[in-house]
Amino acid sequence: MANNKTKKLIVAGGGTGGHVLAGIAIADEWSREFSNSEILFVGSEQGLESRLVPKYGYRLKTLKIGALNRVSLKTRLMTAFKLPFSFIKTFWILMCYRPDAVIGVGGYSSGPVVMMARLFSPFFGTRTAILEQNSIAGFTNRMLARWVHRVYCAFEASAAIFTAEKVLITGNPIRSSLKKLPSSKNDPFVIFIFGGSQGAQGINTMVIDALPFLKNEKIEFIHQSGVNDFERVKSAYLREGISNVRVEKFIDDMGACYEKSSLVICRAGASTLSELASVGRAAIFIPLPTAADNHQEKNARIFEMSGAAMVITQGGVTGAQFAEKIISLKNDHAKIHSFEEKVRPFYRSDTAELIVKDLSRA
Repeated sequence: MANNKTKKLIVAGGGTGGHVLAGIAIADEWSREFSNSEILFVGSEQGLESRLVPKYGYRLKTLKIGALNRVSLKTRLMTAFKLPFSFIKTFWILMCYRPDAVIGVGGYSSGPVVMMARLFSPFFGTRTAILEQNSIAGFTNRMLARWVHRVYCAFEASAAIFTAEKVLITGNPIRSSLKKLPSSKNDPFVIFIFGGSQGAQGINTMVIDALPFLKNEKIEFIHQSGVNDFERVKSAYLREGISNVRVEKFIDDMGACYEKSSLVICRAGASTLSELASVGRAAIFIPLPTAADNHQEKNARIFEMSGAAMVITQGGVTGAQFAEKIISLKNDHAKIHSFEEKVRPFYRSDTAELIVKDLSRA
């Protein structure tokens, strides 16, 4: 859409890959919608945004900020000490940038930016919003929801705690590079295992425990181990004599791996769920047990109740039992295809477009 006025967006927050990639999906759509646009990300120094945002070609400014919820007293005190400096830096960013819109995508760094933007919105005309990706709202978003103009929710389940007139159910924005895939193949049967951008030792351990019972099955493995667990995972496959395996510390070509896979074993973060729905792949979810408010398991159970996936709690089964569940799915490809069909409705292709159109309106 042609527009002579430069349309400026600030995407605030991050910390996890899911938060950052949702922000990037929104930024990509903002760039498509407005030929004359500027986009700035504001995040924390420690979050994944420091690596991912520059990779996707966007500018990033960082704040020194930490957690306040579910952390030690020492961490809370350190965060409280840093907060005034974060607000001062945020003030100068907003004064210099004068954004048309600010959206918080989750993570503690979104707090000062969204709150300050809302305070100055009567003077700048800035529209403020937050994106709640999970079925249960996070601490920062629960606080910010009182202030912002709009709350975008990926799940209807999370909308109930927010002021109704502020809520717009949008689904979860994901990278536009992922596409709907045809039904998976059973021959070869390929399992794609990952635990997020940092890997997941809990998932890795469950898979390693299952390998002795899977080694004689005709299965190919693609396994993103994470940096810290790479040697342990790689050694486990070698020890069991499994050669049809690709073990990587980090995988960039997620789309290609989804396309090859017959079954995915992964966490249940909001971004992962949306990606699986967009490509249409069957999954066994192993939710992160330490996720705030147990939101990953609550996310996953929504899919399970719809017959769109299987959920296993971390450490809830033995290696033999886990292998039995995998083999059962391998031998019942009709069940795999049923998961694939029932997961697709959880994806909305117009999510980013819907958010940008609403966020940019006067």
